[in-house]
Amino acid sequence: MVFFTCNICGESVKKPAVEKHYQMRCRGNDKNVSCMDCLKDFYGEEYVAHTKCISEAQKYASQSQGFAAKEPRNKNAQKQESWMDIIRSILDSSEYNLTPAVRSAFQKLQSVDNVPRKKAKFENFVGNCMRMPRNQATQVWDILEKELNKMKEAKQTELARAKAEKVAEIQRQQKAEAEEEEAPPKKKAKVEATEDAASEETVNGITSDFDWAAHLTKIVTKQSDGIFLEKLRKKLLKKYSKHLSVEELTAKQAKKFQKRFLKQLKLADSLQVDGDLVKIAS
Repeated sequence: MVFFTCNICGESVKKPAVEKHYQMRCRGNDKNVSCMDCLKDFYGEEYVAHTKCISEAQKYASQSQGFAAKEPRNKNAQKQESWMDIIRSILDSSEYNLTPAVRSAFQKLQSVDNVPRKKAKFENFVGNCMRMPRNQATQVWDILEKELNKMKEAKQTELARAKAEKVAEIQRQQKAEAEEEEAPPKKKAKVEATEDAASEETVNGITSDFDWAAHLTKIVTKQSDGIFLEKLRKKLLKKYSKHLSVEELTAKQAKKFQKRFLKQLKLADSLQVDGDLVKIAS
């Protein structure tokens, strides 16, 4: 509940009692009040829109020390604020063609903080507290209910649209993933073959096949008693790097070299592998 101080007589007045105060005690004077919490001045009907103010914790928080009090979550206050938004929306709308009496009733409702949101309680409230005739209270409620339903439908439409967009986005992602998984294996094999061929290219872009069998045989022939497998691999690796015109192979090239080395060693009819030793076949 917002409290005001009358700037004419200094009396503290609840927001719903401001109108009555200027009809009786300060009759004949223009409305001039200030909020007791934020100390802001209001003239005429400006105070009507002041439905919420800062709390004491916020008012006295030490801002200089970087401390800001958290505003307590009040679900009822949030619902009441939404209710006030509906009333303001009705007053601003030209759809309802409000009569002067009904418009005046809505303007009075703006100055009340605890308007009930159920029909029976609403009619009793405005009848007892605002002296509103029953037929006028029913008319005001019907307009409120119509605007409320309209806002609910708009919200539901917006939620449905957001949900549909989210579902469509998920479906697009799933379709893209399915197409990626179903890519033909031949295409993948073709890409790998292209990469293997590219690894055979020299720095200058000139391609030439590396004669594995000839190089293996030549290295082993120089060793009459045979050569250890690891030593043979290192010597061949040196020749292979020279063939590619690089000082050191990439991880992918090194993996490919090891695979081809073992394969060519098995295919070489002129060589014999005896444990870790490689000899010329007898």
